[in-house]
Amino acid sequence: MEETQQKLDELELLESMYPGLLSVDADDVIRCEDFTKSSSDIAPCVQLFLKLEGFLQLAVVLPTAYPKSESPSFRVDTSRLTDLQDKEVLKVCESIASENQGECVMLQVISGVLEHVESLEVLDDTTEKHVRKGPREPFNRLWYYAHHIYSKEKRANMLAWCRELDLAGFILPGKPGIILVEGKRGNCREFNTRVRAMNWQLLRLQHEEYKLRRGDLKFSGFSELIFDVNSRNHQDLGQFRAYLDSLNLGNVFTILFNI
Repeated sequence: MEETQQKLDELELLESMYPGLLSVDADDVIRCEDFTKSSSDIAPCVQLFLKLEGFLQLAVVLPTAYPKSESPSFRVDTSRLTDLQDKEVLKVCESIASENQGECVMLQVISGVLEHVESLEVLDDTTEKHVRKGPREPFNRLWYYAHHIYSKEKRANMLAWCRELDLAGFILPGKPGIILVEGKRGNCREFNTRVRAMNWQLLRLQHEEYKLRRGDLKFSGFSELIFDVNSRNHQDLGQFRAYLDSLNLGNVFTILFNI
């Protein structure tokens, strides 16, 4: 409960310091406020978006145990920086979060990003068209159903691959197990090749969404989902379904479980 109150306090501070530039999922805030009154449900995460310098949007997820034991995840979207510069900004965010784990870090992150961007050569509209010629690579979303996901090694590998390939989504470990990844089509294909090469009792690519736009993406990082677990190591699928509903992805639940 303490972590949730800290999230709310940090959001209030950010809204006062960056009026008009901060966008927060209202449902996330409501769930946080409800949780501080009754801890019977799972502590919520919070997704927020910050527009900086007029051309840079920073998408952030403050996870369940942030700031105590989890760091935020970040996604950078810009119109006037190169892909390499985008990655530099992302690295600044992740480094600050890692160095200050256990603390509320968003003010430090924003300050660090603004300072770093000042040192970059920003593209004007003409340069951008020259550097980023051709159509942008579309985004895909892949949904996997596994008989079970217990192996710490598999889970660590998937987490590392998603960081390497700039993919977002989640793993729902346990029995059954669910994997979701979203990102650029080529990176999704590379992840598919790697994950299928692992040794599985059963792994199916149960559903794939094609040609998504950046605005259709739902996640800004890759993490594990943990809901209530019973004595048979089965997670509460009712809570999982509610989680998907909160992201407007509830229709996929019936596809995953053939119901």
